[in-house]
Amino acid sequence: MLAGRKYRLEFDSGQRAFAERLGGICRAVWNTGLEQRREYRRRGQWITYAEQCRQLADAKKDPYCDWLADAPAQVIQQTLKDLDQACRKHGAWTVHWKSKAK
Repeated sequence: MLAGRKYRLEFDSGQRAFAERLGGICRAVWNTGLEQRREYRRRGQWITYAEQCRQLADAKKDPYCDWLADAPAQVIQQTLKDLDQACRKHGAWTVHWKSKAK
C-alpha cells in the first residue's frame, strides 16, 4: 500500500522573492519561446529545442538580458523542454501563454 504525505513549504521573505523571480524568468522564457515558435511557423519553418537553447545561451551573455543569469540554467532549460513537449503534442497555436495571474 502506498502512503502519501503532503508538506506545506514556508518560505522566508528572501526565499519567497527568489521563487517569484524564478517564476517570472520562466514565464518570460516560455512566452518568448512560444512567440518565437509561432513566428517560425508563420514563415513555414521550424525551430528546435536545441536551437532555442543555443539562442538562450547567447541571450544570457547579452547585457540587456543579464536578468536571465539570475536563474540556474537547468531551470530555464526545463522550461524550454516543457514548451517543446507541449508544442509537439498540441501544436504551437493551441499552447497558451503563461500568466502570473494563473
